[in-house]
Amino acid sequence: MIKKTYLWAILTSIMVIVALFFGLRPRNWPILNDVQWLPDKPAIRFHDSGIAYVNDLRTVRLSHQPGPLTIEMAVTPASIHKSGFSPLLVMHDGADRRQLAIWQYDTSLIVMNGDDYDNKQRRPRVVGRDVFSSQRTIYLTITSGGQGTHLYVDGRLADANSNWKLSIPFEGEPLRLVLGHSVYGRYGWMGDIHGLAVSGEAISPESARRRFDRWAADRRFDSLKQDSTWLLFTFDQKNAAQFVDRSGNDNHLKIPQHMVVLQKTILASAWRPIKLNRANVGDIVVNVVGFMPLGIVFYGLLQCFSGPFTRYNQLLAMVFCLLLSLGIELAQAWIPTRHSTLPDLILNTFGAWLGIVGWRLVRKSKICQ
Repeated sequence: MIKKTYLWAILTSIMVIVALFFGLRPRNWPILNDVQWLPDKPAIRFHDSGIAYVNDLRTVRLSHQPGPLTIEMAVTPASIHKSGFSPLLVMHDGADRRQLAIWQYDTSLIVMNGDDYDNKQRRPRVVGRDVFSSQRTIYLTITSGGQGTHLYVDGRLADANSNWKLSIPFEGEPLRLVLGHSVYGRYGWMGDIHGLAVSGEAISPESARRRFDRWAADRRFDSLKQDSTWLLFTFDQKNAAQFVDRSGNDNHLKIPQHMVVLQKTILASAWRPIKLNRANVGDIVVNVVGFMPLGIVFYGLLQCFSGPFTRYNQLLAMVFCLLLSLGIELAQAWIPTRHSTLPDLILNTFGAWLGIVGWRLVRKSKICQ
């Protein structure tokens, strides 16, 4: 009986270690911040695990928002094509429903406020279709004011929405600017950003064209500095682990050594229906099947003991698996590239229950007789 107990204890320890390894291991290893400065261009290059951010846009947050706004940036997408959403620029004050987001989706550029990623809510946005269809540097101008919101690509109008004003979120604190990633440490963008300017004005089509022509002449953002400029990054000057804000407002862009999670989510619920594609189905199967052996070994170990709680061994084994999964999900909130979700916790616990029920059925069948 003692040898049998030791065996179940060893199996339980092994399965717990395996669950902790796969549950707490970052999807990309090592989790260094994969951002490279290209001083000869100048530009910063983002790989899949790269992030740059301003932790608190105090100057912007304290300005008279909502109001006119212009964002200008020059970007070169990586040659490796990524499906799904990849954020170039996000301004986030703690709530996705208010965020300002500039995303690459497939070969298109999407500019929007909020979290209507799949456009089911039909919230307003402007879209530059196929602007990333080739690996070339493009100059983006997003300007918004009394005449609505306009998107220019290389000085030419790509899309417009005259009934919607793009706005910087300013209700929460702090207001963060994030380049190349989301505040959650997921969905990295790959490519080069050659410059960024944000100003509190709306510009005309003629001004958009002139600014592009000026940039195309020398590929520099220095000429964009003016009284209304809130942020200006030319990427030609770096102090320690940050780039200097040339607007004079001291909103310096940080480049941490390791990937960071700026906004931690703990046991996030599914906010939209899960699409049954290959990746999601694979995640569901892994979460269920991965905890089936844990349910079996926990139950087997408890069966080695006697006492008044023996009748509750199945329930106790499930509770142990639930607590282990809960610990993993809570820890994942601090791990870049991992996502702490309530559905994962439910699927893990369901998998443990399936393992216990399956083991009990096998033991009662002729297979184990």
